[in-house]
Amino acid sequence: MATLAETLPGQLDRHDGISRLVVFGIGASRAAAHVLVARLTARGIACELLTGADFGAGQVRPGTTYLGVSQSGRSVEIVRALSEVPEEARMSVVNRAPSPVADLAPRHLWLGGVADSRVSTVGYTATALALALLAEHLTGGVDERRWGTFGARLAEVIDGRRAAAARIAADLVSAGHLDVVSSGAGLAAAEGGSLLFREGVALPASSFDTRSYLHGFMDSARPGTVHLIVNCGSEALLARQLADHGATVHLIGAEPIAYDGTGPLHQIHLPGMTDAELSIAASVICQMVVREACATTGRRPEDPIFTRLDTKVETAA
Repeated sequence: MATLAETLPGQLDRHDGISRLVVFGIGASRAAAHVLVARLTARGIACELLTGADFGAGQVRPGTTYLGVSQSGRSVEIVRALSEVPEEARMSVVNRAPSPVADLAPRHLWLGGVADSRVSTVGYTATALALALLAEHLTGGVDERRWGTFGARLAEVIDGRRAAAARIAADLVSAGHLDVVSSGAGLAAAEGGSLLFREGVALPASSFDTRSYLHGFMDSARPGTVHLIVNCGSEALLARQLADHGATVHLIGAEPIAYDGTGPLHQIHLPGMTDAELSIAASVICQMVVREACATTGRRPEDPIFTRLDTKVETAA
């Protein structure tokens, strides 16, 4: 992450003049894209997030840039969607180049071919970082000094939050399921975290946006259910209500929330982080949870469950 924070800004100058953006992403790449979507929409740039699975030429609109996000560069949905778009309107974020996605959209951010796990750990955080930098670039400029310290700050999170990750892992294994909830940039951590728990620990996990959760998805909560919430400023009420109901709550935020109840509310405080930084750091904590949970269950995250069919474009390599 420290290396990418130094190398990625030099690639951003070719990505300008965007007034409306459609992002294609699926799986972990789609999750990471919430970091970009949250900032652009907050700053008045129209931005839509699609999987690309149902996108056709009839949906192409003038004045729109289409960004394909694919760590492997081989995601079938992204290749098909970008193929429907005029070449001059294509962009991409990829880890592997050359690759089908990178070849379709030479105007790309390249992560450098970082080594990754089966469950997209390094690739996910690298993609989220690239999209956070792109979002800043398109809305006023990248704070390179701040991002230059992010690798060191993330290392502090890893060193200092092992006990908290172990507690979440124990609750996850005990309950056998987990809901992950957030808003804005935190949706990246929520969606990516739920996917990571399913792929890595092989236990059910679901992600929700905060407002939808308040509108009814929370009604299945009870003593014994486990809820991981990333607080991007709108989650305090939800965390208190769930804890008061007896549900186990783990709240990750830049600032602690006041709580005078007696419910099981555990707070992980990551001071001074922006929403984008908090989302990436929360995702790393989720990765730590997977490691702890697998140490308990004996599962190896690298062990496949299903053979992936029709998800990657075949290449000569």
